[in-house]
Amino acid sequence: GLLLTLVGLVFSSFCFIYAVMNPWNYNGINGLLGSFLGTQTLVPFIISTAAMCAGLILCFYVAFHKDNKDK
Repeated sequence: GLLLTLVGLVFSSFCFIYAVMNPWNYNGINGLLGSFLGTQTLVPFIISTAAMCAGLILCFYVAFHKDNKDK
């Protein structure tokens, strides 16, 4: 879970920084969304953010899951 979180964090950070460093006007859409669309990093950003969230959920599930096999 931790590895999935770290990989998601690295890739989402890369996509975010790349979009911020390259301002773009995509069919009249400005700002961060326009930069994501113009640099074509919106889909990788969404996928890596989802992977990061899945890794966090997996970490919390494993850490706080009560195993009922001991009963």
